[in-house]
Amino acid sequence: MIFPRIVTQSKSLIITLASILLCAPAAAKDFSGLYQDDALLRVQQMYGQNIRAVLFEDIAQHLTDNEKDSLRGVDLNIPLRTSSAGLFDFSMGLESGVLTASALSIKFLDDLAIAFSWYEVHQLDSQHIARYMSRLFNDAEYIEAPLPALNVPDKAWALNADVDDMSQKLLKSALAFLLLHELGHWHHQHKPYSVISHRRAQAQEIESDSLAIEVMGRMSTPPYGIVTWFMVTGLMAPDNPTTHPLSSTRLQSIALALKTTPERFISRDNQNTLTRADVLTLANDINTIAEALD
Repeated sequence: MIFPRIVTQSKSLIITLASILLCAPAAAKDFSGLYQDDALLRVQQMYGQNIRAVLFEDIAQHLTDNEKDSLRGVDLNIPLRTSSAGLFDFSMGLESGVLTASALSIKFLDDLAIAFSWYEVHQLDSQHIARYMSRLFNDAEYIEAPLPALNVPDKAWALNADVDDMSQKLLKSALAFLLLHELGHWHHQHKPYSVISHRRAQAQEIESDSLAIEVMGRMSTPPYGIVTWFMVTGLMAPDNPTTHPLSSTRLQSIALALKTTPERFISRDNQNTLTRADVLTLANDINTIAEALD
């Protein structure tokens, strides 16, 4: 995977969104109306096969034998929406081994990757994205998908090759991290968050993150897309510890792993478009979000 030489996201966007995290968290919200069923059906049909290939082909070849044994016990489920209709609906059934990734969550992440890329390529003011996300999560009555809300063409990826290239890399790296994180829960035989303490839940999140970062290092793939995702989850209400509690300690652990051995995320294929400094910038962006959560 070859990466463009860009800052992970616009630094002004990172700082603006981090400042939003310092505000009172948004109330829990139903996002089921963000997209029509036909749009989610297309995601389910188009991305289902691609995501399965990422997990069971791309990722699988970089796993240890022990990790591959865990993967053999996993099945993938992509419903249109989950019962919570949330935007962070990636989860592992800790008894069933069913990894669920809702089409709603995938579509939102894809649209955000396209929007970030469109704004970056066209040098637009990224604070519009920050204001949109703040309103989406804090205004109970506001429901509008990213692309129309941000005046990004519906098929922006088809209008500009750089936008297409950048958005696909952001999306694929985010999905790889999220899938590996969920595999980490299954591999380590974690307990449901409803029966453990919040402190233990945080420890389980860090353990799953560690597996994801370790395998992405083996893949020589920097987890660029997770900055977008962590900004989203940071805006969500921490109503209970049942769904992926986000903390500064968790983010700092990821940033430290990137800073310790940045070279392992650089392969022969991407060494002309990715530098050690780029990986360190990614780590610093994650630390910026961590500081806002502290």
